[in-house]
Formats: sequence, C-alpha cells, structure tokens
Amino acid sequence: MEPDLLLISDLHLGSHLTPRMRGESVHLASRIEETFGRFIAHYQREGRWQLVVNGDFIDFWNIELAGSASLPAEQLAVARLHAVFDAHPMVEAALQSFVRDGQGVLFVAGNHDAELLYPAVRAAIVARLSSHTDDDTDVTTTDLDNLGALGAGRIRFVRWFLRDPGGAWIEHGHTFDPSCATPAVLSPTRGGELVKTVAEVATRSFANLMPEIDYDAPDKFGAMDYVRWALARGWRFVIRVILLYLRTAGRVLALWGGPGRVDRAGKQIHAERLVRVAENAGLQMSALAALEKMAPPPAATTVAGLLGITLVDHLLTAILAVAGGAWLGRALGNVGLGLLVGSLLGVLALLRLRRKRRPRNVARDMLEVAAGVGEVTGVPLVLMGHSHRGTLERFGDVVYANSGSWLDGSHLVVRRDQASGRFAEVELRRWRNGGILRVRKMAVPRAVLASEQPTEPTGADPGDAAPTPVR
Repeated sequence: MEPDLLLISDLHLGSHLTPRMRGESVHLASRIEETFGRFIAHYQREGRWQLVVNGDFIDFWNIELAGSASLPAEQLAVARLHAVFDAHPMVEAALQSFVRDGQGVLFVAGNHDAELLYPAVRAAIVARLSSHTDDDTDVTTTDLDNLGALGAGRIRFVRWFLRDPGGAWIEHGHTFDPSCATPAVLSPTRGGELVKTVAEVATRSFANLMPEIDYDAPDKFGAMDYVRWALARGWRFVIRVILLYLRTAGRVLALWGGPGRVDRAGKQIHAERLVRVAENAGLQMSALAALEKMAPPPAATTVAGLLGITLVDHLLTAILAVAGGAWLGRALGNVGLGLLVGSLLGVLALLRLRRKRRPRNVARDMLEVAAGVGEVTGVPLVLMGHSHRGTLERFGDVVYANSGSWLDGSHLVVRRDQASGRFAEVELRRWRNGGILRVRKMAVPRAVLASEQPTEPTGADPGDAAPTPVR
C-alpha cells in the first residue's frame, strides 16, 4: 500500500537574498527556519508519507549573488540553490531527516523554480538531501507516471504534472497564469537556457529594487493603486518609480523579440517529451492538446499580452486620442478645443478599456479551470499550488484542492483508501503554533466515465469539517 500524501507548496526559499532585502522577507526566512523542522517532525511521527513539494520551493527570481553575472545559466542556478540551502540549514536538515526515515519526496517545478528543469540543479538537490545518487537525476525520473515510482527514501522531480492511478492530477498551476507561463512547458529553452517570463523580468527589474512595495502587489494592485502608492512617498520617489517602470516595460516588451520565445530546438524537445509524458500518464495526445488550449497564451508570446501587462496600451490610447484631438483642432483653427476634445475621448477610451479588461485574479482563474482539468484527464482530484490561497472546492465529480502557501502554514493531507489504494479524502490544514488547524475536509468521489452524468450536485461535501484546532 502506498503512503498518504503530504502536499506543500510556495515556500519561496531565498526570497530574502536580494540586494535590497525586505524586512518582511527576512522575518519570513527566520520563521521558516524556526518552524519547518517542527512541521516535518510532526508528520514523521505520524507514520509514512509521500511529500509532494508542488512548486516554488525555491525563489530563484529573488536571489542575487555577487560576482555571478558571468556564470552560464545552469551554473548560476546551482550557485543560487546552494546559497538557499546555506541560508536555511534547518530546512535542509529537516528534509535530510525525512528522506533518511524512508519517506519519499517529489519536487514539482513551479514558475519561481523552473530551474529544476536543469539536470545540474536536480543533481545538487539530491546531493544535499540524500545519500542516493544512482539514477535519481536521470531525465526519465522527471516524467513519473505514478507516485508508486517515487520509492521510499528517494527524491524525484516532475517537469509539469503527475497523473496518478489513485485518481489525482498534480501540478503547480502556473501554466494557467499568462504572466508566469512559458511556451513549450516541458523544455522552455532558447539556446539551451530557460526563457524568461513577464513576471520574472518584472520581479528582477522592478519589485526586487523596491523593498517598499508588497511582494504580492501584482496580484492585488491595479494601475491607480500603484499611482496612489507612489504619490504617498513623495515626488522624488514618483520619478524613481517612473524611470524603473519605463526600464521594466522596455525589458518586458523585448521578450517578444527573442528572450521570451522558445527556439526550434526547445520546441522539438518539448514535442518529444510530450509524447513520452502522454504515454506514461495513460493519456491521449488529444487530452494534453486540450489542456494546452485551456491555458491562455503566455504573455511574452503575444503583442497584445505584452502591451496589456505593461499598460503601454493605456499610454498609447491616451496619446493617440490627445494627438488626434490636437490635429482636428488645428484643422478647424482651434487647437485648444481640439486638445480638450481629444482629452475627453482619451478618458472615455481608457474607461472602456478598463471595463473590458478582466482584473487579474489567479485564485479565481485556477478555480475555474480545475473542473475542466479533471474532466479532460479523467481524475476526480486536482491538486495545485501557485495561487497562495488554500482552497478546497467540489465541482460535480471533481474536487479541486490548492495547498496555498506554506508561508502561512497551509498544506494538504490526502488519504488513500486502504483496500483499493485510490485517493479517498483530502483535507486542507494549517500549521499554527506548533500544531495543526483543520480547515476543511472533503471526500474524493470515485472516478466516472466521461459519458456518465454527474450524480451529485455541485457544492460542498456534506462531510466538510469546520475549522478545529488540534494538537
């Protein structure tokens, strides 16, 4: 019988290793060091587990190392990995103990730690956490078809997703977020190096240089929120923000010309791996094609996406409206009136553009696609991370569970049926003050044929549990 699942995500280790550290990041790093070992030890005492680290374990985007600019991308990623483990010795020790105890660990690549796709990075993780060095980093081990292949006391890696025969689909979820997604997810490379996403460029070029801003601002701020935030800090700060914004916008727009695009070799490797992944997972290629179509195109690959995410489309709309009004006023002999009319037209156009554009809400968007993922892949349980919001919902015969971010203690426990080995129950929990807070529990429905109609209404499972603190 395979062990139950303990699923965590979004620890963002190393987020404090920036040139200008945020106080909150330093505090979080200290708290992780203090509590993560206790968390792991708590579950070790309960028995055997398969630990799934579902993406963004390490925050490579925020790690800057002195004198490393000339290193090749893969070597730089390895250096950043070692810097993170050196900064988090208690986290490293906890995982070493977990593996020595015969527990398996599966790392799923996320958007902040896509560097797990580099073989040298995977080898470095295995070397630091485990004494097993035989085939743990072979490329085939990045395409596991079931958790039974994880092995006791072993470390494995997944590039995109895992579809387990027990009835679960596991992936980080960033492929459904245009600003964080890359094309050719199984090999998003150009010249052998990982391509950059819009979110990574924005983080390195803007957010990392602004310790005054909330790390999660892009998920909460609109254009006017940024304006108010800058104005509250004075005009000198506003000028600095404008200059950084212009530089960031230029770098983001440059992604379309090359750095954000996968080259022919990367696409070919992706296509070859896609066939192998489909075969291992027992999926038709049409199912994976449907999943790729469900995800919006990565922002770095479309002009509209880049213009929208940088707000350059807003600037162009306003400039063209005012310029058009000035031209019309000059033709009529009244430039002032033309400018006034152009300004009014610009305001109306911007309001229309704002109404048409759906505000970014990663948690909501992932919630909407979860049912579709379950239907396409034929599994009753979809497990994701990325949104930083712990969630447990049911849509017909599909349960969607998001592990949230371990930074607030959120995690998932998935129990197997002892007789059949299928996943039978999922529970959202939080680690609080050295104990467990049970947030919600839900039974996993049995998988049904696609041709069958759902027999239960959408909504919460009658067995859902209210939050109950336990020790």
